[in-house]
Amino acid sequence: ENPSHFKSDHVDNSLPVENISWLEAVKFCNKLSEKEGLTPCYKIDDAVVSCNFEANGYRLPTEAEWEYAARGDDSTAQFIFSGSKKVEEVAWIKSNSDKRTHPVAQKSPNKNGLYDMTGNVAELCNDFYDKYNPADLLNPKGPQAGKKISIRGGSWNSIDGKARISARESNGTGARKSTTGLRLVRSSL
Repeated sequence: ENPSHFKSDHVDNSLPVENISWLEAVKFCNKLSEKEGLTPCYKIDDAVVSCNFEANGYRLPTEAEWEYAARGDDSTAQFIFSGSKKVEEVAWIKSNSDKRTHPVAQKSPNKNGLYDMTGNVAELCNDFYDKYNPADLLNPKGPQAGKKISIRGGSWNSIDGKARISARESNGTGARKSTTGLRLVRSSL
């Protein structure tokens, strides 16, 4: 079932999924993994969730993975937004979205060929929200427990400052918003 507030009027259902809670997203990751014969990443015991990063199934990206993907492979460009220094080139945000999501891949991609890392829907991360640990420099994994989950990327309702690659937001694990969606990843083993 698609929980999205904005329903697609396109034949290809190309609007991003939004209005999904973090708990629903990790359950979806497990179900999709099982459907494809992969090992689920998440162990879910009531509201307690743990992630096995060694599993080959789908999961939500860590904040570090999300930021690496959003920045693209050209670290010398120093983009403010994913793929550009100009938000309008790569993102649907408050100033240009007409107060709704848009079909995916309508704006320019970043250097990795990824669309909508900035704007359209903010994306749930695997990590719980907390301060960064300065000792974690190489592909850090954030806290695996907490009260709020990290969200990155900004949405159709964000001002450009909230859509910057470096911007971070948070929300409860059960909260649903029409501004928040998901992007799935799989570990390369």
